[in-house]
Amino acid sequence: MLVSDKSKTLVSVLIPVYNSEKFIRETVDSVLGQTLADFEILLLDDGSADKSSEIIKSYTDIRVKYVSCTHDFIKTLNHGIYIAKGKYIALLDHDDLMLPHRLKVQYEYMEDNPNIVVCGGYMYSFGMYSRLMKAPLTHLDIIKTMIIHCPMMNPTGFIRRDVLIEHNLRYSYGYSFAADYKLWSDIAQIGEIANIPEVFTLYRTYPEQTSIKYLAESEEAAGRIRLEMVEYFISLVKEDSKYYPVLMNRFLPALDELGEEGFFSSNTLFPFMHELISGLLERGDIVFK
Repeated sequence: MLVSDKSKTLVSVLIPVYNSEKFIRETVDSVLGQTLADFEILLLDDGSADKSSEIIKSYTDIRVKYVSCTHDFIKTLNHGIYIAKGKYIALLDHDDLMLPHRLKVQYEYMEDNPNIVVCGGYMYSFGMYSRLMKAPLTHLDIIKTMIIHCPMMNPTGFIRRDVLIEHNLRYSYGYSFAADYKLWSDIAQIGEIANIPEVFTLYRTYPEQTSIKYLAESEEAAGRIRLEMVEYFISLVKEDSKYYPVLMNRFLPALDELGEEGFFSSNTLFPFMHELISGLLERGDIVFK
């Protein structure tokens, strides 16, 4: 078991909690079973009306910390970032399970790769569905994939807290049920992201799951994030590229007009833009600042 001899906590595990009495004990126990021992668990109660608080307060392990919050999910998440004492922040949802090696592997990876701002990994779903959930591994593949979908699995996220503080990065209002996607896209524009090809989290699937109940709202917000990522890449096209005047003066205006007329949907637009931007990157016409 890896224990730090430093006074600073290595990892703060952030778990937002809302009416989680069915699952929260199993979730907390999975964190307490980690092979890395130097962590705190911040259980951010977002105004639960069930027995979640009773269950959490029954733990005697001083690493388990109950934090009462008013019902405002974005504010609750950002409060967790603010009060976290760890060098790193590890994310986990109230209904998912950490595999025992997760924190140790991610901590050691981040210590060995100081250029990486965030690392994630794979998940395995259980419950309604059972499957291995993979993700792209390198920063370039991850950031390009953000044009199509979110390539970071939130319950595997492991973040350098000081980077969030230094760049004032927080969860944003206005991106209902896709706030994690928005945060990853913001982080990707200021630092490198990576995924480790290991399963770190067991992802529970069930009919009442938030991601299932609010799929339409999530997709609407995700579409805006994808458009923001397209605009980000376009802003990086070199002005001396032979494609720059074509893009700015003809292609993008035509694309806007055709989109307004309903000639294509997001299902066709974003894969097309992914291919276009991939081509510009391969040709060296996009340069990261």
